Amino acid sequence: MIFIKNDKLHLCPENDVCSNIVYSANGADVENVMIDGNIIMQNRKMINLDEKEAVKQVKKIAKRLL
Repeated sequence: MIFIKNDKLHLCPENDVCSNIVYSANGADVENVMIDGNIIMQNRKMINLDEKEAVKQVKKIAKRLL
């Protein structure tokens, strides 16, 4: 489940919330994420993930692949 902050200009007016999400929202609008009842991201911060370590690992894997 994702929670989108809908008070941004590109998501106004709120006549059709579904259309706003499909056509106007983007990843930067996601504030919170819940998976299987667990909060994964809160206030745009990952809860159980060291982002710096993740980036380090992704770069390491990409270097091997390229």
